[in-house]
Amino acid sequence: MNRRNSAIGILFWTMILGVSLLPLGIVPHAFGASDEEKVQTIVHVDLAAQSNPDGLMISLGGFRRWIKGTDKDLGIPSSYLQTGFGLASTPAYGRASVYAEWLAAVFAKLRVQYDLYRFYGTNSSLLSFPSATASFGRADVDALAGTEEAGNGSRLLIRPTLYAKAGSVIIVNQTDLAYFRFTGTGPYFLDWTYETLLKNGDYVIENRTNFLYQFIKGTGDISLMAGPYYEIMHTAAADLKRQRAGVMAYWVPWEAMGALDRPRFFVQIGRYIEDRNREGEYMAAFGMGFDLDL
Repeated sequence: MNRRNSAIGILFWTMILGVSLLPLGIVPHAFGASDEEKVQTIVHVDLAAQSNPDGLMISLGGFRRWIKGTDKDLGIPSSYLQTGFGLASTPAYGRASVYAEWLAAVFAKLRVQYDLYRFYGTNSSLLSFPSATASFGRADVDALAGTEEAGNGSRLLIRPTLYAKAGSVIIVNQTDLAYFRFTGTGPYFLDWTYETLLKNGDYVIENRTNFLYQFIKGTGDISLMAGPYYEIMHTAAADLKRQRAGVMAYWVPWEAMGALDRPRFFVQIGRYIEDRNREGEYMAAFGMGFDLDL
C-alpha cells in the first residue's frame, strides 16, 4: 500500500472546500442555526481518497464560532471569530491540529493553524532523500519501501482567503504559507500534504483559485456546485514547483439524514501541468462527510 495512505494536500479538497467556502454560505457547513443565534458549535467527520498519488484519510474535527455581525442582504455572517481542532489519520501517519480563524469581512478570512504529525514509519512515511534534485516518483518511493522512519513533524500555517460572488458564480482564492519541521535522517523529506520534497525548516507557498457555479441552491442547506480550479505550489529550500488544474464538484443533497447534518460529497479530477514526477498525468479524488450540530 505504498503511498496509498498519504495525506492529500486538502487533502484535502473536501476539507479545503468545507472550510474555505463557509463565509459565502455556499457550503452551509455551519449555518444550520437561525440568524438570531450568535454562537455555533459544530463537529464534522470526513473520509477522503485520491489516486496519483494514492491516498486515504479519515478526519474528525470541531469548532466553536462567535458571530459578530450578519450581512442582511446575503443572510450570512459578515464577521466572526472561530477556534477549532482537527484529528486525522492514514495508515502512514496521524495529525492533530488546532487553529484560530477570523472573518474580518464577508470577502476576507484569515486562519492561523498549528499541526503536529506523528509518522508511523510505514507506508512511505517518513522517507528521507539525499538532495532536492532527487527523484521521488512512484518507482522511487516503491524502491525505498522498508526505509521509512518513525518520527514527528510540525507545520505552522497561515492561510488568507479572499472571496467574490457574481450571481451564481463564486470565486475563492486561497493561499497557504506553511513552515515545516521534521525529525529523521533527511536532509530532505517526502511530505504528502503538498506531495513534494521539503528540507527540515522549509517553507511552502501554495495558491488555489476555484471558480464554482451553483447549479442547485435548494431550501436550507441543499446545494450543488461545480467548476474549474487552478493551483500552483513552490517550496523554498528545494525550489520545487507544481501546477495543477482541473474540475471539481461539491454536493449537499439533503439538509439532514437521520442524526447526520449536511451529508456531503466531493469529487475532483485534475491534470499536472508542471510536476517533476507526474507532468501530463491525471489525478482524481473523492470525499464524503457530515456534520453534527451541537
